[in-house]
Formats: sequence, C-alpha cells, structure tokens
Amino acid sequence: MPAPARRPVLKPMRLVGLLAISLAVAGCVTAGSAASPIGPAGTPAPSASAPSGSPSPTGGISTSGFYMRAWQTQALAPQNTFTWLPLATISGGQYIDGMVAVPAIYPGPLWIGPSVQTISAKGIAAIVAEARSDGLLGQKTDFTGTPMAGAMTAHIELIVDGTRYDLTGDAAAATTAQTPAPGSSAAFAALWQKLTGLDAWLSAELGPSSEFEPQSLAVLALPPAVDTSGLTPSDVVWPLATPFSAFGTAMGNVANRCAVVSGTDLTKLETVVKQANQLTRFVDGAGVKDTLLVRVMVPGEPNPCQ
Repeated sequence: MPAPARRPVLKPMRLVGLLAISLAVAGCVTAGSAASPIGPAGTPAPSASAPSGSPSPTGGISTSGFYMRAWQTQALAPQNTFTWLPLATISGGQYIDGMVAVPAIYPGPLWIGPSVQTISAKGIAAIVAEARSDGLLGQKTDFTGTPMAGAMTAHIELIVDGTRYDLTGDAAAATTAQTPAPGSSAAFAALWQKLTGLDAWLSAELGPSSEFEPQSLAVLALPPAVDTSGLTPSDVVWPLATPFSAFGTAMGNVANRCAVVSGTDLTKLETVVKQANQLTRFVDGAGVKDTLLVRVMVPGEPNPCQ
C-alpha cells in the first residue's frame, strides 16, 4: 500500500530520502494558544509558575522542568501526516532528534525511529536565552504573518519556569536585517532553525547518540489499498488480541482505526513492526487484513487519534 509522505522538512540536507505519495488535501491547521502555566502530559510538573518572560525565582534560568517540542503541520488528510515525527523534543534532559534519515526505497520500512542524546543544563539555558532575546516568551504566540495557501506551519512548544508557550510561525520567514527584530516572524524562524539543528548549534552540550526507546506507539490501521507496483505484499499475523474491528477508535471513517499502544502490547507490536514494510498486511484473528501507519510517540506529545 503506498504510504503518505513521511514529513516535509525545511532542512533536507539531513534526510537521505523521502518516499512522497500525495493523497487528497483536507483538514485544517490549528494555531497556537496563549502562554499557559499548564505543562503537557508526560513532562515533569513544574513546582511553581513565573510570570511570562520573567526569570526563575533563583534569579537564573530553571532547567529542571524545561520542555521543548518543535513540529510541523499542513492542511492534509490525517493519514498523510500521521507518521510525521516532531523534529526536535527536549524532555527530562533528553534531546530526541526526529530528523530521521529515511531510505529512498519502496516499499520503505514501517518503523522510523528517532535518536536520543542527553543535553546539558548549559545547553537548555542557551535555548531559553535565545528564545528570550528573540522576543518569543511574551504574550504574542502567532508569528505566521500571511502564509501562502497550502504552506507548512511550524510549531514550537516551550515550558520555561513553569509557563507554557505554544508558538506558531513560518519557518521560512526571511528578513533583510542581519539580526531579526525581536517578536517578529523572522525571529521565530531564526529560533526554529536553531532548534531543528541542535547538533550543529549546541553540539558541545549534547551527549552520545543512541536509539530512542518509546513508551508508546501511535498506530493507524487502514484497509489495504490496491497496489499497482506489481510487488506482492507479505502477510503477517496481527500480534494483538484485539481485532481490527475493535481496535482503538475510528479515524476519518469506520474502516480506519487508530490507537496509541503501550505496555505489553507495545512490546508485542514493536517486534513485528520493525520487520515490516509499507506494503505488509497484518491479519487479525477474524481474518481481516489491514496495513499500518505507525509513529513513535515522544514525551508530551498529544494523542494523534483524538
């Protein structure tokens, strides 16, 4: 089954190849909300909130509850963007790099796993200082300007000193000034480029890289599409006890079923999915065959099935 594009990224030099097969355009892009003292699920709860843009009570920058996630959205049907990983996530002192090299082959692998590295308190402090100097830790949260129809929207979620900032903007915004004006679309774009290139910007503050081991996996089960490539898909046994008819919740239509898998089910499914490709058909106990789209979930990421 041809799968939708993995994830268009504005820094293609770090990707060796992407399999892009477009489907119909649908849906909408959600804009960021105002700064809030509430952290996302899966992140350490801050002990106290500080006013927007203010230093921590100690007079410096508190890094213990810091959280950051950078991702992109586009007005496409959910199955087109389901496998798009956040490009960068920092949670609990761990930097999860979602700029994954994808083999330019078809059918490509079903499992695309990010890498993880430690990030020092000094590195986190540099990110907070940059966001402040760029004028992005105030009341303004929308830096999109006037986006073109069908353009990508960049999102940055930050938790700094107990306050959450949900920022949206144009990652490609340009300026003629050498230093973008604080609080401008270009300032947002400048921070975006740094956050999605931490291995270049803050390489000295990052530890060795290893494979990220997720605590959950988002799974979208779809009826197999008619494949015109001439390849014969392989059939494997669906490893979970729940049949596709009762798996998760409907997404888009009754036939598409979506769920976030964790615990022992994650262990069972991960082993099989890592050996599968985009054409693999999974056969449940009732004999129903579905293909899958899967995405590794990072800390603090909301349920994509809702």
